Amino acid sequence: MSGVKIYDPTTAVPNPSYNPTLPTNASNFPYTRSQFPNNMIPTDRINPLLESFLMQYLPMPNMTMGAGPDSNNYLDVRKETHFQNQGTVRMDHNFSGGDSLFGRYSIGSEYGFSPSNGSTATTENLPGFGANFDNLSQQAVISWNHIFTAEKVNTLSVAVSRLSMDHTSQNDGVNDIVSQLGITGIGFGGKDAWGAPWFAVQGYAGIGDTFAATPMHAWDTMFEVRDMYAWQHGKHAMKFGGDFHRYIWPMWGFFQNRGFYQFTTGYTTEFGFNNGTGSGLASMLLSLPAVKQRQAGIPQMDLRAWGTSIYAEDSWRMTPNLTVNYGLRYEYGSPLYDTQNTNSNLIFSDGTPSVFIGGQLGYPNGLLFSNKHNFAPRIGIARNFPKYGIVLHTSYGVFFTPVDMNTWCNQRHNVPYVFPETQQADNFTPPAALFNTGFNFGTPVLGTGALPATTVSFTAFDPHSPSQYVQQWNFSLQKSLGRDTSLEVGYLGSRGFHLQRAHLINNTLPGPGPLGPRRPFKTLTFVDGTKLTPSSTDAVIQSETFPVSTINLLENSAQSWYDGGYVNLRRRYSHGLSFLANYTFSKDLSNAPDFRSPMDESAIPQDNRNLALEKGLSCDTRHRFAISSVYDIPAYRRAEFARLLTQNWHLSAIYQFQTGMPFTISVFGDTANSGTVLGENPIRANVTGQPIFGAGTHTADEWFNPAAFAAPPAFTYGNVGRNTLYGPSTRTLDLALARSFNFTERLAFQIRAEAFNALNQVNLGTPNRFVNTPQFGTITMAMTPGRQLQLSARMSF
Repeated sequence: MSGVKIYDPTTAVPNPSYNPTLPTNASNFPYTRSQFPNNMIPTDRINPLLESFLMQYLPMPNMTMGAGPDSNNYLDVRKETHFQNQGTVRMDHNFSGGDSLFGRYSIGSEYGFSPSNGSTATTENLPGFGANFDNLSQQAVISWNHIFTAEKVNTLSVAVSRLSMDHTSQNDGVNDIVSQLGITGIGFGGKDAWGAPWFAVQGYAGIGDTFAATPMHAWDTMFEVRDMYAWQHGKHAMKFGGDFHRYIWPMWGFFQNRGFYQFTTGYTTEFGFNNGTGSGLASMLLSLPAVKQRQAGIPQMDLRAWGTSIYAEDSWRMTPNLTVNYGLRYEYGSPLYDTQNTNSNLIFSDGTPSVFIGGQLGYPNGLLFSNKHNFAPRIGIARNFPKYGIVLHTSYGVFFTPVDMNTWCNQRHNVPYVFPETQQADNFTPPAALFNTGFNFGTPVLGTGALPATTVSFTAFDPHSPSQYVQQWNFSLQKSLGRDTSLEVGYLGSRGFHLQRAHLINNTLPGPGPLGPRRPFKTLTFVDGTKLTPSSTDAVIQSETFPVSTINLLENSAQSWYDGGYVNLRRRYSHGLSFLANYTFSKDLSNAPDFRSPMDESAIPQDNRNLALEKGLSCDTRHRFAISSVYDIPAYRRAEFARLLTQNWHLSAIYQFQTGMPFTISVFGDTANSGTVLGENPIRANVTGQPIFGAGTHTADEWFNPAAFAAPPAFTYGNVGRNTLYGPSTRTLDLALARSFNFTERLAFQIRAEAFNALNQVNLGTPNRFVNTPQFGTITMAMTPGRQLQLSARMSF
C-alpha cells in the first residue's frame, strides 16, 4: 500500500441520500466516497462509523501547512478555566508561665476545565475531549510549646490534612461515543464510562477521552502526631523526638474502561518494513490497531497505612570555633493494605512467578514483607576560622526515601478483580483475527477451559523489596565580604540505592511473528490453595491458570549519582536592599528510566535483558542561575504630598535561568516487536553520523538536525543512548511591587501587584523525539506559561 493517502476532511462532500435516523453503515454514510480514488485506502475496508466520528470531531486546520507533511497545522485556542479559593484561620496564645499554643486551619479549592486532559502524560488533545476537575484541600494543626526550665523545652503538635479530588471527562454521562462506534467489550461503568476511546495515532495528536483515572474520585487523609524535647546541657544541645502518622486513601477511578488503541504505520507500509512508508491514520481507518487494551472492571480501593520514626541528635560545641552535630534516626512504615478488597502480586520460586492474594496463605495483606531495619545516621562538622573570616561546613547522612503510594494503586489493575487485557502483535504483519475483531473485545474469561481465555497483562512488585535510600554528603566554605555580604562555595554529592525501576520480565527478543509463543512466561498460576473472590466485572472464572502478556515488575534495584558544585552570594538586609544569588553546575545520572517521571523518556528500558545500557543522564540540569532580591524604593521627600505617595513601596524580583533537560530520540511503536507496555515507546533510533546541530537548528521548527537520526530496521533495537540530547533552556523574571499602610500599631494593610514571567519570555518545550513521525525535531508546546498579572490585598491585625 505504497504512498497511502488520506482524504482532506475539509473537502468531504455531504451525501444527499444519507438518513440520520437510520444506522450509519457503508451504504448509509453521511459523506460521499468520491474523494477516494483507487490509489487511496480501499473504501470497502474503511470503518464507516469511525470515519464519521473523525469527520465530526477533527477540527479544520487553522495554520498554514506549507509544503511539508500534513502536521503541525492546528493551534488549539480553547481557553482553560481555573478558579482558586483559599482561606486561613490562625490562633496564637501565650500563657503566663511561658507556654504557648498555636493553631491553624487552612482550606483551599480549585476547580475548572482543562481542554487538553492535563492529568495524563498525553496532554495534547483535540476539541470535544477536555476534562473537568474539582479539588478541595484542608489542613489543621495545633501545637503546644511547654517550657520546663530555661534549658528544657517540649513541643507537641497534632496535625490532620485531607485532599479530595474529582476528575470527570467532558463526555461522562453526556455522549456515549463507544456505543455510537459500535465497539463491544469496552465501556464498563455505565454512564460514567461514556465518551470515546483513546486513539494514539503515529504522527498525529491523540484523540479521545483521557484514559487514565477519569472519571476519578479520591480523598486521602493523613493524621500525624509529633513530639520534640530539646535540652541544652553545657556544651550540648540535644534533641529527642518522634512522630506517628496514619494514612487513609479511598479511591475509585476508570482506567482504559473506554479502550486504548495505538496505530502505527507498520500495517500500511509498502513492503512491511520500517522504511518510512505507510500511515498511522490509514491503519486507524482500517480498524487495525497495532496494540489495543481495555480494563474490564472499575479499580477501587480503600487503603490504609501507618508509620513512625524516632530520633536523637546532639550538637556539641567542642570549642568556641568547632561544633560537631551527630544523630541517629529510625523509621518504619507499614505497607499499604486494602480494608475492603485484597490485592494480588507475584512471588518467585526458582525464577518462576506465581500469583498470590494478600492476606491468604500467610502472605502479607500489604503484598510486601515490611522492612524493619531502617536506621539513618547523620554527622556534621562546622569549623570557624575567625582570623580569616572563613567558616567550613561538612556533613554526611543517610536518608530513606518516601514510598511511592502509587505502587500499591497499580495492584488494583490485576486479576481477579480487574481484567487488564492487552492484545498486541507484530507491528508489520497484522494477525488474521484482527481483521475480524477490529476494535472489539470478547467476554473476560479467567483461566483456560472450554471458553477462550483472556490474555491479560500483570503489574507486580518484589514482595521482598529493600528500602530505597540516599547517601548524601557536602562540603562548603563561607567567606565574609564585609559586614553584610558573604560568599559561599560548596559541593554536594549523593548516591541513591535500591531505587525503583520498571522491568518488563515477559518481553521477548526482537523478531517477527506473534509475541505470545515467544514470551518467557506464557501463563501465570495462582499459588496452591488460593481462594478466588468475585471480581468487579462479569468475568467467567474457569481455572487458576491464565495466559499473560506483559508483566511489569517494579524492582528496587536501580541507582543514581549526583554531583554538583555551587556558589552563593548573600547580602543581608541593609540600606533597603537584600539579595541571594546562586549558580550551580551539576551532573545527574541513573541506570534506569525514571518511573512516573516528568521527563520526556519512556519509563521502561529498551532491552530488558541488558539493563546496564540504561545508565545515562537523569533529571540533569547542567547549569542553573538564580537571583532574588528585595529593594525598598526610597521615598521622594521634597514635598509632603509626594512623600505620602512614594513611601513604603517595596520591589521584589526573582530571575531564573537553567539549561534544558535531556531527552531520548525514540521510535513510535514497538518496531522491534519485543512486547513493550502499551503507551510506552522505549525503542530508540539509530545514529546516522550526520551533525546533530548546525546552521538553522535550535529553533522551534528544527531544534536539531532530523537527518542525524533514522528509524532502526524492523525487529531491531536502536543504538542511540538514553537521554543524550538536551532540550531548550528556560528564563523567567518575576516581579512584585507592594505598598504597606500602617494605620495603627496592630492594624496594617498591604496592596500587591505581581507579574510572573514579566518579560513574556517564550520558553520552548521539549522537541518531538519520535524519529518516525513528521513532527520529529519540532517544538509545538511551551515549557512555561506567558506573562501572568495578579493583584492582591491583605489586612493584618
